[in-house]
Amino acid sequence: MAEQAADTDAHLWREETRSLLTGLNLVVLVAAVAGGTWGVFDSMTDADGDRFAGNLVVAAPGIYAGWCMLEIAWKKLASIATVLLRLVSACFFAPAFVAVPVGLIQLIAVAFPGVGAAIAEAESRNSGFHYYWNEGIASQLFLVPFGGYVVGMCIPLGIALIIVLPIISIRAPHIAAQGSHLEKVEVGKRMSTTAFVFVGLGATTLGIVLWVFGDGGSILEFPEDLGRFLRSMSYGYFDWEDAMWLLGVVFVVAGVAVMGWGCVRVLFARTRAARG
Repeated sequence: MAEQAADTDAHLWREETRSLLTGLNLVVLVAAVAGGTWGVFDSMTDADGDRFAGNLVVAAPGIYAGWCMLEIAWKKLASIATVLLRLVSACFFAPAFVAVPVGLIQLIAVAFPGVGAAIAEAESRNSGFHYYWNEGIASQLFLVPFGGYVVGMCIPLGIALIIVLPIISIRAPHIAAQGSHLEKVEVGKRMSTTAFVFVGLGATTLGIVLWVFGDGGSILEFPEDLGRFLRSMSYGYFDWEDAMWLLGVVFVVAGVAVMGWGCVRVLFARTRAARG
């Protein structure tokens, strides 16, 4: 029995790994590796670090891993286990499929003397500073693949919370609610309750991201910052970081309220179920 279960699990992982490397996923993988490779070579002469391509060195694994997670949002699902399996593979396996090849290409490239000379020349033209390679070639060979892998692990999780689960909760609420206390909610309210919980969670997560990367303080400063933002707009301009923060606060407040209402419904359903 245990051997049969082990064989089934191994088969699931083989199929999951194969799905990451076939069809449109393979196209995105090749494009991500190409983009990361372009970023590696562009970074060598970009001593100031102000060109876009250099970002692809670290972003490419996340782009591919994020796509793999996003793909599950519109696929036909048999159970929530399919989503969880893809979440694990997208977070841990998919980034490596890009980070490792890009790291190997970088390792091979810097073995050529001309590449090292190009990096040194760009550094000398920039007063001895090189944004990407200032820590030395050995450090860069470690930091680029590792940094890309770590970023690639985080992006699928964010996409799952912000996009995939909310979409599934609307498109297939019976799948999103599977195995949770949401199944205790009466049938007439189960679909909307599932959407409330996961859409609220997605909005809250997106709001936190915007809040962190925006330019603002605590939620108590919202009225003051909103006033400053509106005054700026009256003069025909505004700061994108202010806009991100304000939008983040709105998403957090709205998301918590929506998710909270869904959780209240679940608590009422659990109480009724416990009373028999």
